[in-house]
Amino acid sequence: MGRRYAPCVRKKAKTSRYSAATLQKVYNRGAGAWVSSPGSVRSRFNPKKRGVPKSQRMSKQQWACARVNAFVAGRKRVDPDLRRRRR
Repeated sequence: MGRRYAPCVRKKAKTSRYSAATLQKVYNRGAGAWVSSPGSVRSRFNPKKRGVPKSQRMSKQQWACARVNAFVAGRKRVDPDLRRRRR
């Protein structure tokens, strides 16, 4: 039985040099960051602004996929411990 990966992880694993397992770890960390620090990650435009309408908030999945995209793009600050692992 295969592992279940998020849809954005499967797509990025096909086109990037990283495995789906590594990208899923990045995704899980992004989802955890969304849960643990609501003030800094849930607003799309201004993280310090309070009372942001729901239409301008990022969902947990959007935030985690954005973190995967940043990781694949080579942003140095995004999960540097996982960057060494490749296919």
